[in-house]
Amino acid sequence: MAKQKLTPEEKAQRKADRKAKFKAMNEKNGTRWQAVKYLLCTASAGIIQFVSFTIMTYAFAKLDWGTINFITEMKKTTFVATTVALALSVLWNFTLNRKFTFKSAKNVPVAMTLAFLFYVPFYPFQTWYVHAVSTALGGKEWASLIAEATVMLINGVLEFCWQKFVIYRKSANTAAHKETAPDAAPEIEHIKDSGVSVEDVTALGDTDTITKG
Repeated sequence: MAKQKLTPEEKAQRKADRKAKFKAMNEKNGTRWQAVKYLLCTASAGIIQFVSFTIMTYAFAKLDWGTINFITEMKKTTFVATTVALALSVLWNFTLNRKFTFKSAKNVPVAMTLAFLFYVPFYPFQTWYVHAVSTALGGKEWASLIAEATVMLINGVLEFCWQKFVIYRKSANTAAHKETAPDAAPEIEHIKDSGVSVEDVTALGDTDTITKG
């Protein structure tokens, strides 16, 4: 039995149905999928933070730079290792999540400023936490690593909520639209030149069948 050929209207309807189904699925699983992508990006940032912190911890182990009183009194070596490792992680994490997780076209300086505001309270907390936990566990290098690993988990959960519901709340997935918008302009001008209204083409959902008259 020969396969029945679909009319342009039926093709357009099927295309619209697929888009509607995909949109509904995306809205339903959007947060879950974003969380998965965020987890992967943050894991890579966590590796950078943990490795850099570990290297500096052991590299500074025999150095005596004295102490610093920031939130609490701690070794300057611990303070420097924590600060540098966190800065590297934040830059990497912000760049990846902006591009791949939230796909945002939001102004970078504005987004970066909001990301910085998250660390206004969290950075002092992390600095205190790493010192307090490592001291409670004996102050050895391995104790500092345990403290760093646990505070990274806390940071990951809180920062995801901050990025999703504050930084990219209204700008998620806007980068894709921004990239495709210029490509549509020549096609629209072509449709106008053909004498066919854009509204008619939109109703059909397929502009590829329109040819210039």
